[in-house]
Amino acid sequence: MISAILLAAGISKRYGRDNKLLAKYNKKSLLTFSLDSLLKSQVNEVIIITGKNHKELSDKIKKNPKLKVFYNKGFKKGMSSSILTGLKKINKKSNGFLICLADMPKIKPQTYNKIIRSFKKKPNLPMIPFFKSQSGNPVCFPMKFREKLKFLKGDRGAKQILKKNKF
Repeated sequence: MISAILLAAGISKRYGRDNKLLAKYNKKSLLTFSLDSLLKSQVNEVIIITGKNHKELSDKIKKNPKLKVFYNKGFKKGMSSSILTGLKKINKKSNGFLICLADMPKIKPQTYNKIIRSFKKKPNLPMIPFFKSQSGNPVCFPMKFREKLKFLKGDRGAKQILKKNKF
């Protein structure tokens, strides 16, 4: 079983007063693009972490048994608090989890599936996508990384843990 933590709690400070996840892109919200791709992928559950505009974002999320929405009351502390909130909600049966950014509308289900297939071949290692020699998102982590990620702080993702462990 593979879980996905979809980070949708940001304050969109560079975007202005509105939440960028509610902004339209090709007639759909950015959040909807991310959710649709994850639902069409081999991910078994999507844990959506909201913060700013929780109600408006929750209203945009269609009912689906794969989707679970949680409010991160500490969202102003940054991305790490959303990751930590998501880690607490992962299904106990999961073998691994993707950390996904909700503002990446061009990630296709095939991309998620390719990362998952690679992860299943080497389930003890994080699966990190690369494009033009640059590491990217989403990353698929084995469950044992929950312990390492517990120490994240501030507005940073898991990249610092990957660098520290030389992945």
